[in-house]
Amino acid sequence: MQKKTFIIANWKMNMSVNNANKFIKKLDKLNYKKKKFKEIVICAQFLLLPSLSKISRKNILLGSQDCHHEPQGAFTGDSSIDLIKFFKCKYVIVGHSERRKYHYESNHLIKKKIDLISIKNLIPILCIGESLEERKSKKYKEKIYGQLNESVSNKIKKLVIAYEPIWSIGTGKIPSYDEISEISNLIKNFFVKFRKNCDLSIVYGGSVDSLNFRKISEIKNINGALIGGSSLKYSELKKIVSSIN
Repeated sequence: MQKKTFIIANWKMNMSVNNANKFIKKLDKLNYKKKKFKEIVICAQFLLLPSLSKISRKNILLGSQDCHHEPQGAFTGDSSIDLIKFFKCKYVIVGHSERRKYHYESNHLIKKKIDLISIKNLIPILCIGESLEERKSKKYKEKIYGQLNESVSNKIKKLVIAYEPIWSIGTGKIPSYDEISEISNLIKNFFVKFRKNCDLSIVYGGSVDSLNFRKISEIKNINGALIGGSSLKYSELKKIVSSIN
């Protein structure tokens, strides 16, 4: 059976309302083959979601780039999971390295977010990955194991893990295919051993483009990619989408 392939675009803090609407409409018109084996998700910044949710889409799902760990409350500047769901998001990214770095998010906090997302019947996309220093010092497995163990509870039923080595994001450098395979096997084995009841998918993120996407997706335990810069270019994303038959 053909494995499911995720194409998850993380637009970060980019795109105007007008450009985002045009992009989505154009992408949705592509002639997809075997759609049941593809999950195309656009994760846009919060203020784009109301407009994007109104667009009629046959092939594209929406996702949020984050959410607060509480359903509501006095949290100025944050966004609630209920509003994210109201605007037709199916997925929510949590634990991205930029959130960990600039907002000091811990595994403990990320776990709370994942639990809430799951309770609301949305699907978390958990980002994990090591720094260049941790990779060079051979501590990367310990780092990733710790992120998984501290962020994912036994009660999570469905989850996407995005392996994004911090040193690869936006740099043009990617791990070797063997290194990606090694981490995907580590993740898979962790869930088989400790989180048996979770429906798990694993994607890779970090300097993904139309030249490397397909080969990365063909790695045994990899189900596609979380794509940053290349997802902002229609020509690139079109090639990526079209590369999966």
